[in-house]
Amino acid sequence: MKRFFFFLLILLIFSCSQKGYSKRANYDPNKTMAWGSVQKICIFADDNIWKYAESSLKANLERYYYTTENETFFEIEHINFEKIEQFYKFNNLIFYADMESEQVVSSYVKDLLGESIKTEIEENSVALFPKNNLWANNQFVIFLVGNNEENLLKLNILQSDRIFNLFKNELYKKKADRIYKQVLHNNRLYSQYPWKLELTKNYVIYKQDPQNNFVSYLARLRNHPDRYLSVYYTEIDSSQFTKEWLYSTRAELAWKYFDEDEMNESNVRFENYKLENHSGWKLSGKWQNYKYAVGGAFQSFAFYHKESSSAYIIDNSVYFPEGYKLSALIELEIIANTLKIVGSGNN
Repeated sequence: MKRFFFFLLILLIFSCSQKGYSKRANYDPNKTMAWGSVQKICIFADDNIWKYAESSLKANLERYYYTTENETFFEIEHINFEKIEQFYKFNNLIFYADMESEQVVSSYVKDLLGESIKTEIEENSVALFPKNNLWANNQFVIFLVGNNEENLLKLNILQSDRIFNLFKNELYKKKADRIYKQVLHNNRLYSQYPWKLELTKNYVIYKQDPQNNFVSYLARLRNHPDRYLSVYYTEIDSSQFTKEWLYSTRAELAWKYFDEDEMNESNVRFENYKLENHSGWKLSGKWQNYKYAVGGAFQSFAFYHKESSSAYIIDNSVYFPEGYKLSALIELEIIANTLKIVGSGNN
């Protein structure tokens, strides 16, 4: 059946959840919620700092992730300090401060952080301070401070991966908070399988083949990406669990259960991955279906479960010709990472 002609009723999404994915700490009932896109970061920096920091910061935070086109994890914007009252409760903020400078942003940060930064600056010349919920709940702020302009700019480059990963981790937490405001399926949904998920009720069964250890779920909402999450497992020897096995098995599953979906080796990439509940191979890239002249993005996570001598594939795919797909892939990855083998704490 054509995936883009497959219609079904979507269950109502409730505003309260049965279980939270990541319970946030330090919520202040006297603070409002942060606002703005969770994938946008507002930057406050004096003009002379921004002149030299901009290119490296953009290259770092606006990293590309290839779906069917290059998409960026984050978008950054340099905000004039005069507008701080409009933006200081934004979701994601970065402040730069040169301890030698009396310019407006540096002076503001020095006054704000006060004595708390002096010891570290004296010892290390630079400091990076991440803060959660500073002016609003669910907010993430980073302060980069240097004892002079040169060292501040070096900090911006040397700590680039850490800065990106801090914001990426916060992005996933914020996405998880939003996902798990919805009601979860009861574990009876997976009773015939040796695993369970924290799957929200907006996902319904799309294809099911229990005899061959395969099931796929679909979340569909008008003007949003179609999101497919599939789970497959099979008993094999651990020596067979290779990236070649993942590629060939994923190709067979896509062709069989998604009406001749395909992928091309030139449009995919392999990575090692390690998430909370399992680790192994990640295969991602572009899928296409020549039968119906459609395509989209996918990612497959494969791991080996020693206790059952079984290999698992958790496959995520997105169909959304109208727009970007990365946000949907992040949602699917978060849900995929909740998979647990029944009777086993880990893989």
